Amino acid sequence: MDQKERKRKRALIVLQIVIYGYLLIMFSIQLYMSFARGWWDL
Repeated sequence: MDQKERKRKRALIVLQIVIYGYLLIMFSIQLYMSFARGWWDL
């Protein structure tokens, strides 16, 4: 029972990391595309 709980908690943490990592990657890709198109002239 204790081992199952630990595994489930670890799975939830890994899932959160994957989701946040995916969102971060998508955001950075959008940012890169914006810069590449020259929408923001810095």
